[in-house]
Amino acid sequence: MSEVLRGLGSLLLATALVTGCKGSASNSSGASASSASPQQAAAGKSGAPLAVGAPGSNVVGNAGTSAWDSLSDKEAVRTFGTLYLHQSVGQDLEDGAEALGYKFEYYGPDHQRGQATAQGLNGGIFTDVAGVANGAPMEKMAAVRKALATHKSRLKVLFFSFGYADVQEQDLPAVEAAYAKLVADVKAAGLRFVHVTPPLVYSVAENPPKMKMRTWMLETFKGDTIFDLQDIESTQDGKRCEVGGVWRICQGNRSTTTCPSKGQGIDEEGAGHICATRAKVFAKALLFAIHRAGR
Repeated sequence: MSEVLRGLGSLLLATALVTGCKGSASNSSGASASSASPQQAAAGKSGAPLAVGAPGSNVVGNAGTSAWDSLSDKEAVRTFGTLYLHQSVGQDLEDGAEALGYKFEYYGPDHQRGQATAQGLNGGIFTDVAGVANGAPMEKMAAVRKALATHKSRLKVLFFSFGYADVQEQDLPAVEAAYAKLVADVKAAGLRFVHVTPPLVYSVAENPPKMKMRTWMLETFKGDTIFDLQDIESTQDGKRCEVGGVWRICQGNRSTTTCPSKGQGIDEEGAGHICATRAKVFAKALLFAIHRAGR
């Protein structure tokens, strides 16, 4: 029992990394210059709870990395069929998982036509699978629905993540409505779904609708597993990276000349691909979320 308590204590300590000081100045790394109190961290910017990532929590954020490290049955993620569709940031996460020894098997056009998915982890890029690029969220969800129809008997977990340009203010209600319907259909087919909060970019002007969708996900799908990518990528050295209350991917987490993304190269100004070293850390929380959903 003492070992369990010590493990839980380490996970709770990890939640201290989640901060949310309103209106705080940012330092050169993009991180907030001051840390939030425990009460502020619990509330978050929107009043929704910030991710804790501990066993039993449905929201997997910063502490999901420690939660993965503490798992005694990590190999369980290879024992059930999982399919994750995504674009470039998702590929960064896949690359991070592969660096940990958990490679996602390639899922491409042949699989959409009926080729069986492999047992364990499978991942595919929307442009490869269905010729759908960023900025077409409805078409991406249609590709997920086709994958559901084709592979529902072989999968236990099916999910996807949006890209940078998929979550825009002007069509957010329509995207959310279509997303909720898709999630309901995945569940009705007997599969589990992992929600992924939309990735942030460094330019804060692009991030408010992404943060709104995060809040909506947390409030709408309280019983589901939610991989809170926004919480993870906007935290650096225990501080929130933000400008005027709007979160951004931290400079130390994004792809730069110092630490480029494995597959995406060096970011253009304002973008938000993930540095290969940080992607390896982030992938632990993703794997923990898959493990939690499929267990």
